Amino acid sequence: MRPLRTQDPRRLVLHLLAEGGRMPSRRFGEAALHAGLSPVDRGLAHELLLGVLRRRATLDAVMQAHLKKRLREPRVRDALHVGLYQLVFLDRVPPHAAIHTTLEAMKPGLEPRIGLVNAVLRAVQRGMGPGRVGARDRWTLTLGPERAVRFVKAVFPDPERDPVAWLAAHAGFPRALVKRWLATAGEETTRMRLALFDQPAPLWLRLNPERMPSPEAVRDALAAVGVATEPGAGAPLLRVLRGAGSPADWPGFDEGWWSVQDLSAWEAVMLAEPRPGERVLDLCAAPGGKAFAVLEATGGEARVTACDVDEDRLAELAREAARLGHAPAVVPLGDDAPAPEGAWDLIVADVPCTNTGVLHKRPEARGRFDDDELHRATTVQNLFMKQRLVPAVAAARAAGARPRVLWSTCSLEPEENEEMARRLAKRAGLELASERTFEPSPERSGGYAALLVTP
Repeated sequence: MRPLRTQDPRRLVLHLLAEGGRMPSRRFGEAALHAGLSPVDRGLAHELLLGVLRRRATLDAVMQAHLKKRLREPRVRDALHVGLYQLVFLDRVPPHAAIHTTLEAMKPGLEPRIGLVNAVLRAVQRGMGPGRVGARDRWTLTLGPERAVRFVKAVFPDPERDPVAWLAAHAGFPRALVKRWLATAGEETTRMRLALFDQPAPLWLRLNPERMPSPEAVRDALAAVGVATEPGAGAPLLRVLRGAGSPADWPGFDEGWWSVQDLSAWEAVMLAEPRPGERVLDLCAAPGGKAFAVLEATGGEARVTACDVDEDRLAELAREAARLGHAPAVVPLGDDAPAPEGAWDLIVADVPCTNTGVLHKRPEARGRFDDDELHRATTVQNLFMKQRLVPAVAAARAAGARPRVLWSTCSLEPEENEEMARRLAKRAGLELASERTFEPSPERSGGYAALLVTP
């Protein structure tokens, strides 16, 4: 599908949703730039896209309660989701504007279904009013600590008969994931995860000692444009407390003073204790966050080779390296290509996963999760381990090195984390030196990291 030139943020969102693929949110920046949206409309489009992707299960429940039969037209469903998200979640958008602009965004292409979308949206508008925060029933949706809406129609499953289905639809998550977390983490942790993942992700900036003037100067420059920050305890990071617009427009971005990186990702790298002079192989490097963290943590003295199978994302890594003033060796890997051989001191494996620890940042991932998706992810990880990681460890040993391996994911699932780390230790003749599960919180995203060492 060709890039869309439009001044309508809702039409751009419908365009991205209709394109298909696994990651429409990753295409947003380029699509918004090509569309020529104003900063205000860009912000609205981004919120609509992420909101619809995050809350599909909730929006489906509201939508289906106002339809006589199941809707099987994906593009019409997308239009209803865009309209419903504005009506239900965005109290700053007047209802008449939410409906009118959604119907206009359906032109051209979906005119025959405008009547259906209009009827559903107006029925929801008429049948929706203030609700009691925290109510556990079929009619009420709690949107925050001080806001809830109540529908005239029963929208959600019965919380007494099927509490898992009610919680999944109410929070906007796959039933399979909610059921799994209730069994493995308990109800309190599950509810905390669901609430956190329905909020924007915490934003951290990793300071680049090679380019920034000083941490204080960076904070002052950001504060001058309304971006409030606080330093991370004992880490070269700033937590963004308040900010507007795209970070790419903030002071210091073009100069390479800082990069966006989550606290958990930084601490995962620090688990490996990278040292100046070490030879480091990053096997899943794009778009470069952990490779650059290694370089910055070692004062630019580590010798980093960054690999990936995705050449487009490797090109993004190269652009980011130039912005930051880093010069890793960049090596594309074909589908069947082995890892580069060398006397590696540290091998970083930030492997593909189900992303269940970053569902506020990877909204597409929550709609995909089921047992088949988890099996697909662990199959990919096992194949990666067999074809690239274990041979890289063996080759490093043959070259006289005593390699350490950092296994990390953005997942909370034991099959991708603890179980895989122990499998790697057995297959590669390594010992598990330390591991850490990062439980999501208001300060950090979730994930896992394990350091394995040569005995």
